[in-house]
Amino acid sequence: MKQCVLVFLVVCLASPVLACDLCGCSNSGSFFGILPQGHRGFAGVRYRYGSYNSHLTSLNLSSRETFRTTELWGRFYPLKRVQVLAFVPYQFNEQTLLKTGQTIPLRGLGDVSALVQYNLLNTFMDNDKNYLVNHNLLVGGGVKLPTGRYQYDENSLTEVANANFQLGTGSTDWMASAIYTARYKNWGANADVTYRLTGTNSMGYEFGNRLTTSLSLFYLAGGDNRSIMPNVGLFVEQAGHDTSKGIVNKQTGGYATHLSLGTEVYLKKVSIGVSYRHPVAQNLSEGELRANDQLSTHVTFLF
Repeated sequence: MKQCVLVFLVVCLASPVLACDLCGCSNSGSFFGILPQGHRGFAGVRYRYGSYNSHLTSLNLSSRETFRTTELWGRFYPLKRVQVLAFVPYQFNEQTLLKTGQTIPLRGLGDVSALVQYNLLNTFMDNDKNYLVNHNLLVGGGVKLPTGRYQYDENSLTEVANANFQLGTGSTDWMASAIYTARYKNWGANADVTYRLTGTNSMGYEFGNRLTTSLSLFYLAGGDNRSIMPNVGLFVEQAGHDTSKGIVNKQTGGYATHLSLGTEVYLKKVSIGVSYRHPVAQNLSEGELRANDQLSTHVTFLF
């Protein structure tokens, strides 16, 4: 392990300053997707896979970062119109230097996050009324805690020399979010937006603020106990530049737009889902970083 890290550092130190910050980052925060049945609480496990190719124009620094996340997630209603969402991720990350084939692994708890959202509008709750189109609008906010290990030190010879390739950001971040769902008969649309305001960690590093949005169209087929819901949509993520001790790193940040295809299956009190994302447009780290396909699955128990 130490030999792999030292090889990586030798290559990085021979490159321009801040070049090593060009890396895919798994700390993009919690995402919602199409949540299982909005009127019920749930608890379950999600698995997410994603990868990035970085330093695309460099022969020595070219690498591939792979992020695998197993996440406990849940939702409960302390009040009728208030939902609480919680996410506890565990990370399995790897960085591979394409020139040497050396691989650097990272394992451990990621950053835990929680959100509280209020139902401003929910016609699904009005069982005594029949609406042509049903609506559900949730707004709220939350916090991401620095529970994931962050040990980046650009002068260290024993740690991975990359602020982005860490288990956590080392900072407390705040989030604002909104989720809207509309349904006409068996057809529906789901949209969500989350803005994350990042803080500065103890090492003086601050990741760029991040905006994520998604829009999905779905069709629900089947009955109350057994149903399937295929969906298609777009997912967009945009991030500002990172700063280190007040110095802006313009080789970070950017945007990526993904086409999303997925399905949800409901079997009485169990929900099973899978979602596949393919990037259709992106400009990350001034073109030096490329996002690849992403996959997420979950098994969730409703109550």
